[in-house]
Amino acid sequence: MPIELTLYVAYAGVVVLMALTPGTDNIYVLTRTLSHGRSAGFLAASGIAIALCVHVTAITLGLSQLFLSAPDLYAAVRWAGIAYLLWLAWKAFRASPDTELSAGRGGVLSKSRVVGQAFMLCLLNPKLAVFFIAFLPQFTNPDNGTMSLQLFTLGVTFALISLTVFSTAILFVAPIGDALRHHASFWKWQARISGGVLGAMALWLALDER
Repeated sequence: MPIELTLYVAYAGVVVLMALTPGTDNIYVLTRTLSHGRSAGFLAASGIAIALCVHVTAITLGLSQLFLSAPDLYAAVRWAGIAYLLWLAWKAFRASPDTELSAGRGGVLSKSRVVGQAFMLCLLNPKLAVFFIAFLPQFTNPDNGTMSLQLFTLGVTFALISLTVFSTAILFVAPIGDALRHHASFWKWQARISGGVLGAMALWLALDER
């Protein structure tokens, strides 16, 4: 193993705590689970996991360093992510209750759309790339071999733990959504709540200059 076991276990514990911390990714997964059920939640979690693998590949190849050396690129990706969140919020507010009701009760729900939205939310988060640059090297040791292999191992572990934590949360939240979706009033409010949450996340990201 390219990483010391004790260090790896400590890293895994930190990642679990991070995955439990509310953020755009897990909030989107839980929102999808409540509104459209367990399968939609798993699809959203899969999209995020795929995007995390892209981030992992980028840091392994050194591409994430571009965000540190090119502040304008970082800002462009950051604002693209904010704009995407606002667009999703607008779509949620404009969603037809009848369409949402049909999808929630077994109608057609585009799997590719759910996966794609989750993927883009995670991918258009330059803070995650910069976070990987700052965080992952703390758990590496040049004496243990190739740094790229160590970074890749840590990154994949991050993605797998996140997927596991999200999946566990989905199993707990899904029954609540199943119960709520039997009430017609739920469909009148879920689009507004989803849109409000997405809009709030966009505002939070826009105001956070750290």
